[in-house]
Amino acid sequence: MSKIVIDREKCTLCHACLETCPFHLFFVEGSQVRTRREEECMACGHCISVCPAAAVTHAELDPAGFLPAPETPPISPEALYSFLRSRRSCRVYADKEVSKPILEALIDIGRFAPTGHNRQNFEFIVIQDKVRVQKLSQAAAHFFFHDFIKEVEASPELNPLRRMIPEFRMDYEFALQGRDRIFRGAPVFILRHAPAAVAASVDKCLYAIFHMVMMAEVLGLGTCLNRRFILAAERSPEIAGELPLPAGHKIFGCVTVGFPKLRFHRMPPRKPPNVKWL
Repeated sequence: MSKIVIDREKCTLCHACLETCPFHLFFVEGSQVRTRREEECMACGHCISVCPAAAVTHAELDPAGFLPAPETPPISPEALYSFLRSRRSCRVYADKEVSKPILEALIDIGRFAPTGHNRQNFEFIVIQDKVRVQKLSQAAAHFFFHDFIKEVEASPELNPLRRMIPEFRMDYEFALQGRDRIFRGAPVFILRHAPAAVAASVDKCLYAIFHMVMMAEVLGLGTCLNRRFILAAERSPEIAGELPLPAGHKIFGCVTVGFPKLRFHRMPPRKPPNVKWL
């Protein structure tokens, strides 16, 4: 039984499905559009989304999940530019919890980020328990001070991590005082993980983190990408044991989330782009 069904009465032969299908599964035979090699279909839904007559359905895709697309961009280029430029990393969080519905909204938009071949083979870990957040912060600070600094100091002078040694020491000093410099006092952090053997996993996870960061901004939240904790999680057995990663998975994204304590009143400049036009 075919999993892609074309309603012959609705089909207008516009050929949009032929043009959009990544694997060229649609073809014209006589006066009808047909499909072939359906076992190669990745269920991306493009054929359904692009059909103006709603003539295409897919056995693996719920029709109710297809929402109407806006006719025009919902935000102007000027507004989007201002929004993207105004977003700042948050490293000072208010002492306020982030509710589960808000976190679920971030996860929901994260799942709509692009994934190669529509695999959607990524997962999330949300750390919101205060005791666990503090424990992992302390563990990371101790790892950097007692184990990682020695490794970095023994590395070549060109190792870019050498310039971070003072920061690793500062992390540890804060930890001794019961303060959190790893997550900067954020009440929540979210990990994004995917199969380590898939080359595109890092891109998929970072796309999702970007979606979540932008959504957090309009929800009044502050966020900060945290590569430092990923580094500790990869090297420290103690930290790895606290994270329920499936076999073969690796963490490719970490973002802290919380309500910002401070408000930015100005948007700082950036260096001019270094571009080669060919």
